[in-house]
Order: sequence, then structure tokens, then C-alpha cells
Amino acid sequence: MLRDLLDCRIHLLLEFGMFRRMSWFVILATACPLAAQSAGNGCARPSPKLDFKDAADGMNLIYHIPDVRGVTAAWLEVWDRPKRLYRTPIPLKTDGQILWQPDEPYPTTPETLGLAIYDAELPEFCADYPCSGPSFGHNVSTVEVGNATGESLGNAQLQGAPLRLAEGGDSTDVIATGADLPPDMKVVLVEREETEEKTQWIFREYLNTEAVDLRHVKVSIPSTYLLKPTVLGLIGEDASFEMTSDVLSKLLPEQEVYVASKDSAVISSVEPSSLRADAAKKDEVQVTLRGSGFTKDSRATFGVDMGLDGDVDFISSQELRAQIPSSLFTYGPFASNEPIRVWVTDEDALKISEPRDIEVLPTPSLKLAPKPAAINSVAPFPIALMDAHSPRYEVVEIDGENFRADDRVVAVLEIDRPFYGIRLKTQFVSETKLRAWLPRELWRKHQLSYRLLLQTAAGVCATEVFDDEN
Repeated sequence: MLRDLLDCRIHLLLEFGMFRRMSWFVILATACPLAAQSAGNGCARPSPKLDFKDAADGMNLIYHIPDVRGVTAAWLEVWDRPKRLYRTPIPLKTDGQILWQPDEPYPTTPETLGLAIYDAELPEFCADYPCSGPSFGHNVSTVEVGNATGESLGNAQLQGAPLRLAEGGDSTDVIATGADLPPDMKVVLVEREETEEKTQWIFREYLNTEAVDLRHVKVSIPSTYLLKPTVLGLIGEDASFEMTSDVLSKLLPEQEVYVASKDSAVISSVEPSSLRADAAKKDEVQVTLRGSGFTKDSRATFGVDMGLDGDVDFISSQELRAQIPSSLFTYGPFASNEPIRVWVTDEDALKISEPRDIEVLPTPSLKLAPKPAAINSVAPFPIALMDAHSPRYEVVEIDGENFRADDRVVAVLEIDRPFYGIRLKTQFVSETKLRAWLPRELWRKHQLSYRLLLQTAAGVCATEVFDDEN
């Protein structure tokens, strides 16, 4: 008998499928007996109908039983399969309604799914000064891994430090960076044009790209743009978006590419090559740059984004002495976790050397600042929206950088609120791999249905309507 019941339910669900809100109903159980009951057409004569309508404080369930003769009991149910959310007996009368007032909001199908890393060791500094010190632990590296609406995943926006290519060089490929890059994104090339009146960026073309992972995309720049020193700009664009000519004429670069003059200086060594993090507290920190092509106009520029200039003493065409800005040695109460990058430029902004890095060494009082965790890839990707028949958990493999044993993967259901989410069961595999278990209930299709059940001499029959808006 149990098998007959299961077969009947599966057959009927496949037959009737999905229905439009407020307008369809089906009789599901007229030929489906309950246990210990024989099959029969129990709903043929009552011909019940059921409808539903939103109310300010719940959902009105409106029923109609044209003929209550032979009906000994009736009740209403609300389902979000496989869960029954509500059940109540109803009066036996031709027309009636019941207000369903759920204790919690209706379950709805989420539109997006993101994953982030809760990094318990990462410091976060207060904006107001002075303050008692950093707090620790927050969500980082949010990436979009699922979308129930069919829209493109990710954020096609580049945000990396400047890149350098050499005038007349053979290398034309660069790795552009972002935080949550769509695999199918496009990249626009613009070029800086300067006149006496203004500086503007001119659209050149769309570039060939190859996705590396969620944070990196390989971009091929045609060699014709390397024939002379210039400044190029890269701009990410969603694959489904087409920019108008007016928009293209107003673009500003998200990541710059310097085509450096072949007359640029060359740094062959930096002395010392490493410095203690507390060096800047004792005195100005001087380093010696050795190489070629230095002039009295040479400048030392520090930082991965070339954002800070240091005082420079010109010694000869092969030697400069530069002062490192003290802010580059520490990160709050920590030693900087990044080397200090130095470039040599001059008044000609397109004379830019290859950079050199100076290692920052921690001290007993200045521990190395922890590097933030970063997600590079997720498998499966994208994560398909689950349903009531999916396994209870989806096992997700996450590759990235700087993972620690106490990191937790976070499910983010509102991408524009990345600091809110649900921490998942997480297994630390290595510094570059985490494994997480995503519960079906967090990322599945929800569909409310309302059932009117009648007990008759022939058995129990059910009329069910489906709410397509959930």
C-alpha cells in the first residue's frame, strides 16, 4: 500500500507541475488512497475549490465546497515541501476562509548566493582616532557563486595596482586583477591623451581575455600599443552589457598600464634589501639604489600603486640615495605584511623603471600583520539552485590564499551586504584550500502550496494550489 501511495504522489506531481498564482488548482488525491483505504473518486461530487490572497498580517485561504453532503471532516494545510508549515481543521460549510498567520516570514527563493571568508585573525581598525585598538574578525573576499534570476555572476570591475610594459617589448599579456570577476567578462582598452587644456581617455578597442580565476583575468594588448611610451587603461565590462559611444567616450580606467620608455632607468639592486619594521621609529630610513640611467631629475616612488615619493640624493648615473616614507613599515600595531616596492621615475612620467622590493622584517614588538584570506575559485561553479529533492548539503571546494585553521566559509544571501551572512561548517585543508558544507535550506527553490483536504466515505481527497511568487 505504501508503494501505491508514493507512486501516486510522484505521478501526480509530474503531471501537474507548476501553476500560475491565484488562478489554478488541481485535485491531487481523488485516486490516491491513504493507508488502509481503497482508491476511489472521493472528490468528484464535492468538487472543492481553493484560492489564496495576501493579507496585511498573513495569507487568506479561501475555500469553496459546493456539496458538503458525505464530507465528515475538512482541514487546510500549507506546505513548503518537504516541510508542512501549517495544518488546521475548518468548519464544514459551502464557503469559508482561514487566515494563516505564520510565526516567521514566508520562505522565499533566494535570488543570489555569495561566499565569503570569516577571517578571525584579520584586524580591523576603527575610523575614529584615538581608539583602543583594532578589533579582529570580519568577512572578506565575497564572491557571487549563484544567481536564481539568470543574471551574470560577479562584478566586472578591475581594481589592481598599475602594470608596466616596456616600449617595443615582446610581452603583450598582462594579468589584470579584481575581487569577484565574472568568467565571461569583457575588458575595454582606453589610452590617455594629454593636451594643454585637459587630459582625457580615448576608447581604443575591446581586448581578448582569458579568465584565470575569480580574481585574475589575462588580457592581451596588441603590440601596436607598445610602439611608443604611453599610458593605457583597462576597464571591466559585463558580458551582457553593451556600452554606447557616448559612454565609451567618458570612461575612466580602473587599472592603468604604463608602456615605459626604453630610456627608463634600471634598478639592479637595493641596499639594504631588507629592513626591520621598527627602523622608521629610530631615524629616517635611507636606502641606496644602484643601476643605470639615473639623472638629476630622477625620483624614487614607493608603494605598489606608486603613491608615495621619497626624498632623493643624486650620487651618479649609477647610484641614488632615497628616503623611505615611514608609513610603509607598519600596518597599525603590526609590521607590514607586504614588501616596500620602489620605482625610479623622473619628470617624464613615462620613464619608469622595473620595480624592486624591500622586505619588511617583523620584530618582537611588531608582529607581522596577517594577510587577508582571498577566494580564487569555487567548485562547483556556479552552484545550482537546489530543490526539495536535493541532498541536504552541497560540498563546496574553495581554493585561494592565506587561509588559516580558524577561518570559516560564510554564505552571503545579499551580495550588497557582504558583512552579513551565515557561517558554514568548514574544514581547513591547507593554506590554499577550504571545504565547506552548504545546507540545502539556504540555497533552494521554495514554493508554497495550499491544500484543502476532505474526508469522505471513499477516502481523503485533496485540492492543492501553488504560489508561484515564492
